Amino acid sequence: MRRLHLLFTLTSLSVLLVTLERFSFTTMVVLQPYSFLRLHEVIQMLVIILITVLIPFFILKEVTHNFELLKTKQGTALGVLFITGVYFYATGNGAHEIASYLFNTFCDVKFFTSTLCGSMFFNDYYFGNILYFLGASLMTIPLILFERGNPRNHAQNRDLGLIIVNAVVYAIAIVAYAAFDRVLVGLVYAVVMMLIIDMLLLTAKKPWRSLPFTLYSSVCYTLGALIALLLRF
Repeated sequence: MRRLHLLFTLTSLSVLLVTLERFSFTTMVVLQPYSFLRLHEVIQMLVIILITVLIPFFILKEVTHNFELLKTKQGTALGVLFITGVYFYATGNGAHEIASYLFNTFCDVKFFTSTLCGSMFFNDYYFGNILYFLGASLMTIPLILFERGNPRNHAQNRDLGLIIVNAVVYAIAIVAYAAFDRVLVGLVYAVVMMLIIDMLLLTAKKPWRSLPFTLYSSVCYTLGALIALLLRF
């Protein structure tokens, strides 16, 4: 459990880093030539998103028993699904960040009429976000299925507090996307993930204490989705 606790804590720190960076001076630094991006978008794409990909990789290492389970046919299929998720997650973030900068810098974000601004809006809020959330789901679900089929950790009472605290931190990030975004893409993602993960947890044949990552994910998405629904409607 020590490694999982460390990875959950690093995930919480990455969530805090995302928040702090979005309110930092980097949003005011426009890069040259041609004012192509702000420092904010570059840090998001090259540093922060990289961190949020590396952490699930090490969780993959943990739930596959040091990658041993990837050697089976089912494990290979789940591994391919995880890599596909990484690709969509990173591609979606890149599309979102670049379109967001262009749309918010060069367009009237409330009353845009040009095809160019419409394209930027769609890439920012829909295409980029849909790929990003699709990738996040394809990265998460294989980890849960690996753990569900071959659990190796067991959460003691002292572990539950740490799991819940870190899950609450991540749930706050889910609320930020799902409750306050201009469109409903984040909310739909949160609700769908809540239903899928809760179903996988409730139908597991193993005791829930032996599924700490699944439990952590369930608390993250259930809490985040329910709060977002209350705030949104």
